[in-house]
Amino acid sequence: MLTFNHYTVAVHDLEQAVADYGSRFGMTPTGEKGYNGIGKFDYVPMGYNGETLCHLLQPRDDEDSPVAKLMSERKNGFNPHGEGIYLIAYDCDDVDAFCKQIEENGGRVTRIPGRDNAWVHPTSSNFIFMEIFQRK
Repeated sequence: MLTFNHYTVAVHDLEQAVADYGSRFGMTPTGEKGYNGIGKFDYVPMGYNGETLCHLLQPRDDEDSPVAKLMSERKNGFNPHGEGIYLIAYDCDDVDAFCKQIEENGGRVTRIPGRDNAWVHPTSSNFIFMEIFQRK
């Protein structure tokens, strides 16, 4: 069974997005600014009362970044920077069994050896990129 962990939003200006989420939605950072070397982005976790609801992500200046590529594909007259939801993360009781179920039913899953999380390819989930974490 999946339960919600957090969602991520791709942004073009991380500092401005943190300020906007604070003033518009009353969120505050729930952790320090970090860097994700796999996705090649900087991020700030945001939420309420110390509980994380979302991560704001800004890709580094690297065209090989998955986040930068998606933002480039999304650019249009209404969304000049290609910002928007990047990923929804869930917790799961048994990541291995869950991944097996997805793959046995024609879905695509990416795992990194030695890690207890997985990513579900958007073509397997109606074009929502999902990350699955082992429930602690």
